[in-house]
Formats: sequence, C-alpha cells, structure tokens
Amino acid sequence: MSETQNLFAALRQSADADAADAIERLVREGGDRDLNRINVPDLAARLELDEERLIGAFLHATRLGLFELSWNVLCPGCGGVLDAGATLKSVEPGEYDCALCAAGYEPTLDEMVEVTFTVDARVRGIAAHEPHKLPIWEYCRQVLWSSGVDIPDDYERLIEEITLDSLELPAGRRRSSHCSCRPSSSSFSTR
Repeated sequence: MSETQNLFAALRQSADADAADAIERLVREGGDRDLNRINVPDLAARLELDEERLIGAFLHATRLGLFELSWNVLCPGCGGVLDAGATLKSVEPGEYDCALCAAGYEPTLDEMVEVTFTVDARVRGIAAHEPHKLPIWEYCRQVLWSSGVDIPDDYERLIEEITLDSLELPAGRRRSSHCSCRPSSSSFSTR
C-alpha cells in the first residue's frame, strides 16, 4: 500500500465516511483547479454533504498531510488574495494594500478572511504548486483571486475580448512602458 493510500485509510478511520470518500474521490478524479484553494462550504453544498462533517474531514486530512490549510486575506473590492498564511496568527492586524484596486483595507475575520485547502504536493502535484509557471490568466484564476470569486466558464474568451495587450515577464524582471501613441495632428509632438 502506498503512503497516500495509508493516509486515506487513516482519514477513513478518523472522519465521517461520506466526507472521507468524497475527499479521496476529489483527489483521485478532480482537476488541478478543483484541488487548489478548496472552499469547503461551497464543496459541501455541491456534493450535498453535511458542511460541518466535511470541514472536520478536511481538518483531519490536513493533520495527516493530505492538504495544506491557508488563511487568505481578501480584498473586499476585487476579491483578490492580498496575503496567505498557514495559521490565523499570520493574519496581521494592520492595513493590506491591493495593487489592483489601489486601496488599503484592515482585515476583518468575517468579511476579509477565508480558509481554503490545497492538496499537498506529495499527494498530488497540481499547477498551482508552481505558480511561476502558470500563464498570466491562469495565474489570476488560481492564485490571484479567492475561492469566492465566481469565474465564468468562458473566462478565457472574455479575457481575450477585453485585453488590449499583455506581456509576461520572468520572475524578478521588470518592464516599463512609454506611450507609443502618436497624435494625428502635426502640431503636437511627444518626447
């Protein structure tokens, strides 16, 4: 029996049977996006499982090393993840700035903090384990936005429709741009 199978056997002994089965099925059959930043109350509703039992099973699975728990501080404006930590203590009481919204917010547990679960890389590797390798729009889907953001099924088509231009740079690289617009009137010049 593999280490992962042993961990699932231990989960079945310590958690609700239906919840443990659902988690094992999710790990085995779910796509990468399904295994990243799992919103357990939403998953419980979709699977028609008892929410408290599923939360308990995910907490047991995290203790066993099947998942990583994350406390995410969210931007109330755009739904982006401003910070993430493994413990509630990692949530700082000061202000968090959102570059996208150009605003600062002080976190409140009720409105700006979510708890999510991501499959551990030793159990199953997913694209979000290497975010620097994700294309920009998939990075936004899996890393930037929180689990509560409703991303439409035709997300990629919408992005193509509204995006004028994009440039992906390797980590640590910067690009500054200057306006290359040229006015149609010869009396106006740019330098």
